[in-house]
Amino acid sequence: MKIPVVLFFLLFVYGTSFGQKLPEKQVRTTVFDSFHSSLNELKQRYIEKSEIESNIANSLGSIADNVKFLEAVMSLGKPVPKEYLESLALDAELLKRFARQEAESASELKALYEGLKEVELDLAIKVTGPRSGGEVTRVVQVVVQARKDEQYLDAYEVWYVPRGWAKEATRFKPFDRLTNSKNPTSMNLAPGNYFIWLKKGQPIGDRRPVSVGENGENKTELELPVP
Repeated sequence: MKIPVVLFFLLFVYGTSFGQKLPEKQVRTTVFDSFHSSLNELKQRYIEKSEIESNIANSLGSIADNVKFLEAVMSLGKPVPKEYLESLALDAELLKRFARQEAESASELKALYEGLKEVELDLAIKVTGPRSGGEVTRVVQVVVQARKDEQYLDAYEVWYVPRGWAKEATRFKPFDRLTNSKNPTSMNLAPGNYFIWLKKGQPIGDRRPVSVGENGENKTELELPVP
């Protein structure tokens, strides 16, 4: 039985029950092998017979190009932040889910295409840094303030989820600290697309779509409104 990519990543970060951690190179290999396996399966299944299948094929081509680029850059052996590798593993896991699904009806093909676009757009942001002269192995500091009118508010939780996993509550994660008007809370995230929102018992306001690091920046500052 194959180990899910994300579980494989967790073994890299936290180790086994015996305290042994997987080498980073082994984890990278597993993530990219998963990408290639899913891409091959999807490309064989969806040939350009219709407009939607043509769109699917184009999205798969874009994903494959960015995966190839990232694999080449990361093969240089520079250390990869765990946040970056986890985010990449989530993209690989999402693509594997799509490869396991049989999409035949128009609605199923549309849903598949929309899901693939999430992976495609997330990977496109991940290659922005290296393609503009920066490091692929970067994280972005996301700084968040809760604001009502002209006042910054304290003691709100800040939560986030990769946009492609927006329907999976198990992928929701909180920032390490509550909002603080004098010392804003922040979190290092991998470049990519996210939803970020406030909570105080219950979610406050709407989830904000945020493209973190889309222009190669290393810091993003957000003000989330409190109704």
